[in-house]
Amino acid sequence: MKSIFLFAFSFFTLLTHAQDNFKLYYEETENGFKILADNDEYSPVSAKINFKLENLKATKGNTKVFVVPARTKKYTITDLNVIDRKKRIKLGYESTYNHGDHAKETYDTNFEYYLPFANGATFWVSQGYNGSISHQNENALDFKMPVGTKIYAARGGVVVDIEESFKESCTTAECAKYNNFIVVYHSDGTFAEYTHIKKNGVDVQVGDQIKIGQFIGYSGDVGWATGPHLHFIVFLQKLKDRITLKTKFLTNKGKQAVLLTEKEQYTRGY
Repeated sequence: MKSIFLFAFSFFTLLTHAQDNFKLYYEETENGFKILADNDEYSPVSAKINFKLENLKATKGNTKVFVVPARTKKYTITDLNVIDRKKRIKLGYESTYNHGDHAKETYDTNFEYYLPFANGATFWVSQGYNGSISHQNENALDFKMPVGTKIYAARGGVVVDIEESFKESCTTAECAKYNNFIVVYHSDGTFAEYTHIKKNGVDVQVGDQIKIGQFIGYSGDVGWATGPHLHFIVFLQKLKDRITLKTKFLTNKGKQAVLLTEKEQYTRGY
């Protein structure tokens, strides 16, 4: 293959979870270059790429969000073809990426979630969807429970991220950076996050396939918290934000799934 003279410059903007296990790179081809991605994450990754090109043409356009499947190597993003071999070329790009499928809008609205605590236990929902304390414009639930309460998976999936190293806590948003959590990716493209896990209180590992009702860790009072509780959300992940979702839970003997209400207590009898 005849080598192409290249002036290369690159810009990278990385977002949250995907930055350690996702890589963009290029290989030279007969007609120019091929942009490739390695995704070692256990969920798809969305990557928005803005190419800065001179004398090159991107076969899939200069700016687009690409979705790279989980656990894939050398996934083709696009080809960059040389327009005129007698002229100089430049290749650069800015990229932003994160877990999930940025374009996904639909999900299983009928799924019946388990309450995230033990069979026979009863706990209060201290703050519900769009709650007045810290859930404004967020479909999140807080289950008031003592530190060290066993947490069980509300839905099966694959563990994509964990944090359990922190012990700091305060009642203001500045402590959100100290949140311990478990993030699970579901088969319909949604994620669940279990937050305020106690220090060293995670009992699963990234890549674990977990079943609904499986023990996954211990609740705590870590990060941005007004007291011991489990913060639980289900969401669709976008490049720069999350769309949080209301979900129905099986209560009592598990015969009916309902939306949980703030200041009500619920028993898991299954």
